[in-house]
Amino acid sequence: MNILKKIAQLFCVVFTVATILSSSLQLLMGRLTDTNEHILDRGVLTLIGALVLILMTQLEFKNKLFRFIAPYSVFISIALLYVFISGFWSDLHPNAYRDVFLNDTIAYIIVYVVIDIVNRIKNKKRVYILRTKDH
Repeated sequence: MNILKKIAQLFCVVFTVATILSSSLQLLMGRLTDTNEHILDRGVLTLIGALVLILMTQLEFKNKLFRFIAPYSVFISIALLYVFISGFWSDLHPNAYRDVFLNDTIAYIIVYVVIDIVNRIKNKKRVYILRTKDH
C-alpha cells in the first residue's frame, strides 16, 4: 500500500474516532455545539500525527524505545508549534498547550500500539506463508 493511502486511511480513522468521542463527551457535559475552528484544529493535528507516524514507521530503528520516542518527539513538537502559530489568529484557551499535549499523547500511544499490533500480525502471516511454501 502506498504511503499516501496509508496516511489518508489513518487520518480518516483517527479523525472520525476523535470527533465522535469529543462530541459525545461534550454532549455529556452539556455543551451542545462545537466550533468549526476547533474541528479544523483537530483535523490539522490528526493530519500531522498521521503524516509523522506513517513516514517515521517507514524508517527502521533497531531500538524499540527509540522507534516509539523518535516519531512521538517529532509529532508533539510539530503539534505544539501548531498551537503556538494558531495563537496568532485566534485566542488560545489558557490550557491549550496542556490539552494538546495530553490528548495527543494519549492518541499517539493508542494509534502506535494498534499499528504495532497490526504489523506484528502481518509479519506472522508472512512468516507462516513462507514456511508453508517451503514444505
